[in-house]
Amino acid sequence: MEIGIIGFGKFGRFIAKHLKNKADVFASSKFNNKQEAEQLGVKFVSLEEVLKKKIIVIAVSMDEFEQTLEKIKYKIQPDAIVLDVCSLKVFPCSAMQKVLPKNIEIIGTHPLFGPNSVNSSLQDLKIALCNVRASENTLSKVKSFCESLGLKVIITTPEDHDKQMAESQALTHFVCQSLGTAKRPVLTTKTFDDLMHIVDIIKNNTSELFENIQTRNPYAKDVRKKFIESSIDLDKKLKDIENKKNKNTN
Repeated sequence: MEIGIIGFGKFGRFIAKHLKNKADVFASSKFNNKQEAEQLGVKFVSLEEVLKKKIIVIAVSMDEFEQTLEKIKYKIQPDAIVLDVCSLKVFPCSAMQKVLPKNIEIIGTHPLFGPNSVNSSLQDLKIALCNVRASENTLSKVKSFCESLGLKVIITTPEDHDKQMAESQALTHFVCQSLGTAKRPVLTTKTFDDLMHIVDIIKNNTSELFENIQTRNPYAKDVRKKFIESSIDLDKKLKDIENKKNKNTN
């Protein structure tokens, strides 16, 4: 099996590391990442060479995603399978369906983990698959391949994926970004330390990723709004309790 990866940044290198034991991996990038590829044991080649492969994974940033699709749409092999690894699914899946030729099979994927949160094994980690334009046979093969890596596969739609990620991802990143600016005391509980560990993991992500998670997910804004309103309501209840206790004391 040969797999081509377009984009060899932090996440591109991460997936290459885990795919190389199952397939021959060919990576390309707008940067010269030949040394990093050789260290991982994968082949660093031109974009044209990657586009000769029947399985292509697009691992560029969301800000470069549509531009990349336009660049490759007439150069992909007929009947190739194209997959993305974006944190969102409505945006990239819609773009791939719109731009890529009809004879290209498309599956959206979101590995629900990354280089900042995984040390080595992928065992029992989750990956979401969205069948945009692929046969059931192709989807089944991709699912089985993911399971061979130890992953738990969740088949979903781009819309349901983004609705759920607005709650589990966008809100988590929003809260952690807010907490990241807070001064850390010397006296801390184990719970606080655990929370700050999560904050540190998320702070290692780029500001570009944070902004895209918040602004490109069509459901994130409402989730943030509900959280802020809930926080204000909670604060008001605590103030009312405090005022009541002060009144009784006086």
